[in-house]
Amino acid sequence: MRNQRELVLAYLRQRYGYAPDAALYDAVDTARDWWSGRHDAFHVFTETRQGLGPVRREMYRMGMAKKVCEDWASMLINDRTQLRCEDETVSRVLFGDRFGMGGILTGGNFWGRLNRFVEEAFALGTGACVAHFTGVLCDGDGEMVSADGMRLSFCSADQMFPLRCEDGEIVSCAFLGAFGGEVSGKEKTGVPPMFLTVHEKRSDGRWNVENILLSQADGRVLTLPRGVLKKCISPVKLFSVLTPNVVPCDRVLRENGMGCSVFASAYDNLKGVDLAYNNFCRDLFLGGKKVFLNQNLVQEDGYGRRIAPDDVAQQLFVTVGDGDLSADTMIVEHNPELRAGENAAAVQAQLDYLSFKVGFGCRHYRFSGESVVTATQYAGDRQEMMQNAMKHYLSVEAFLRGVTEVAYYYTVGLCGLSLPSPGRICVDFDDSFFVDPTAERERDLREVNAGLMTKWEFRAKYYGESEESAKKTLMEMKTYENERGNG
Repeated sequence: MRNQRELVLAYLRQRYGYAPDAALYDAVDTARDWWSGRHDAFHVFTETRQGLGPVRREMYRMGMAKKVCEDWASMLINDRTQLRCEDETVSRVLFGDRFGMGGILTGGNFWGRLNRFVEEAFALGTGACVAHFTGVLCDGDGEMVSADGMRLSFCSADQMFPLRCEDGEIVSCAFLGAFGGEVSGKEKTGVPPMFLTVHEKRSDGRWNVENILLSQADGRVLTLPRGVLKKCISPVKLFSVLTPNVVPCDRVLRENGMGCSVFASAYDNLKGVDLAYNNFCRDLFLGGKKVFLNQNLVQEDGYGRRIAPDDVAQQLFVTVGDGDLSADTMIVEHNPELRAGENAAAVQAQLDYLSFKVGFGCRHYRFSGESVVTATQYAGDRQEMMQNAMKHYLSVEAFLRGVTEVAYYYTVGLCGLSLPSPGRICVDFDDSFFVDPTAERERDLREVNAGLMTKWEFRAKYYGESEESAKKTLMEMKTYENERGNG
């Protein structure tokens, strides 16, 4: 990946006269190492053994950086997350039913891919969703007027090359992706080419979109295959960027509109977890019983190989010498202490520090399930996590609104489907991580019975229905009950 990045940066400097600073990706590379669970500068070391010289060792690792990102992705994007618009018709077309099935945007494995994307974006600090259209036709000015298909690509931070920012937001950017087509025979190099898409914001508020094929061998510009447009103009931004809602301390990241990893301030805590876990595992590895035998108990076979008493079915041995046998220790046992309690406490302490630094509060990673907590205590213990989740919701919601606007433009602007304005685009996140869902439902039922909440509000909240659909269902239920009463 680093070689590809260097070729792209060289091309951008040659083409545009500028490119992102290569130091921008140092933080990305470090974060990727920790996310993958192995940072060689820390996890690989050497020991010196007598007579053997240096011996390469690897630490035992818990891989908590990945676990942190998995947990954030699970909280932000899961099976209860929903997208909706104020206009119900637009919601059905773009997002399908309440399970996200059948919509132009959410069809296929959109939510599964989105969950994996959020995990990687929170690990590396930045990610983007880029729209690609097939069967594109353009007018005389080069602006797209129709298309017959849309595909979304999720790009990680090391596939993004910011070219221009406005108020800290990336508005012009190059994206590196995989190319699945065929290149001409004379340009085949034995390795797949790199597909670069450059989105440049124009002075009139539109975007120039250019497709470029680069050789992965030497960075040469290759001929695009038939059917792939070289340039076109879009009236809307065809990409949306996601970063954790954390201000990066790195000046280079801020200047280029990039974010920082959600564990960027917790590297020392990640090291502390792995140090404690490595010590625990090493104690277990070295903690086996060791038995030291007097040499008089060891026999030799006909080949000069030594045989310990346990290796033969023999219980009678003869010892020689002038020493007092009763005073001479023949067998000595050594049972190293495992220190399991101390090691477990050390690992738990480091996990508590890590949990606090990544925004989960101090009690997120606990390995004791002996106590039962009340709903009030449950919510209280998760108060800090809830506050940080609300902060990240802002970034995820803005990102999904950008993706939705692209899907709406494709549906109406390129496919010609007549739809009203979507109005406000809303994202319904799952809050069951922070509240006891059973206790909250019982409370809302009491409010319905007391007249403080309407029945349609209850249905909309717990059955995923819109206001119109909930009221219609209640009306049908009332009509059915009346007919049964009259019958």
